[in-house]
Amino acid sequence: MSTQQTAISPERLQKAFAEGLTFEQFVDQAEVNQERLQTNFKGFALNDEERAYFAAWAEPVDVLVLAHDWCGDVVSNLPLFAKIEQETGKLKLHILNRDPDNLDIAELYPHPDGKSHIPTYVFFNDKGEEQGIFIERPEQITALFPTWGAQFWDLNPELEGRNQAIAELDPAVKQAYYKYLLSQRADTKDVEKQGIISIIQSIVK
Repeated sequence: MSTQQTAISPERLQKAFAEGLTFEQFVDQAEVNQERLQTNFKGFALNDEERAYFAAWAEPVDVLVLAHDWCGDVVSNLPLFAKIEQETGKLKLHILNRDPDNLDIAELYPHPDGKSHIPTYVFFNDKGEEQGIFIERPEQITALFPTWGAQFWDLNPELEGRNQAIAELDPAVKQAYYKYLLSQRADTKDVEKQGIISIIQSIVK
């Protein structure tokens, strides 16, 4: 999704950049999925065509990220952004925990449903001008969720809640459900990568 106006004030953006963590710092402070973040980072690789695309950028792009390490989408795609940053030097990540200190930023960049979702990635050029945003996950991954969900319930017929909303599931069942989705997502890294790089290409012209 691209934008033409910068929603965040220059002063708030400067503060956010100053307080933002590197990926390494974010992983070091992770309380829930540290190992999975590290594993996913190692699992992503850029091909020659992808490296050439980023090499053609005239300047690096700053990316302000709202995240938490308990979030499956963060665990699944933030490592790709970090891999791009490490291998190309064309992304500069500034990662902030959304809660509780950066909800004001989250309110500026809502999901199409009007709520705040993580991860939220906001792209800025070297002048601090907003170029676009990306929230949660590529559509290619979202399209796989119904299939994975059906597989989970088929594999666990003893669990209750198949026809319930995820938010209404027993906490233990919900945890098992999300764990299964993450396990399936680990096998679709190329789909994730292709979807995200396509989004980046639509934002950074």
